[in-house]
Amino acid sequence: MTNIYETTIIVKPDLANEQLKNFNSSVDQFFSENNVSIGYKEDWGIKNLKSSINKYSKGSFKFMRFNSSSDFPKKLDGFLKFNSDCLRFLTTKSSNDLEETTPQINKDN
Repeated sequence: MTNIYETTIIVKPDLANEQLKNFNSSVDQFFSENNVSIGYKEDWGIKNLKSSINKYSKGSFKFMRFNSSSDFPKKLDGFLKFNSDCLRFLTTKSSNDLEETTPQINKDN
């Protein structure tokens, strides 16, 4: 049985374009290695943080929604936990459709 999950990732804001591309491709590769396809992605840009994380007061926010079995989010958490470019992440079960847009995409910082 599969469920729809959402993951929001906060990445270091000072990554160069090449480093950000490498981060995105490593996440995409992790999904493909586990036979999970990302149904929807959004890049929310660099936002101010309420409290600093590892001395960063801003973070680059990434959002994705995917359909997977219940054991995959735990694997994803393990993968993101040991990625040095990832400051924080949160994966939750979603009640939204797989390709539904979020209200955040239209907001400014």
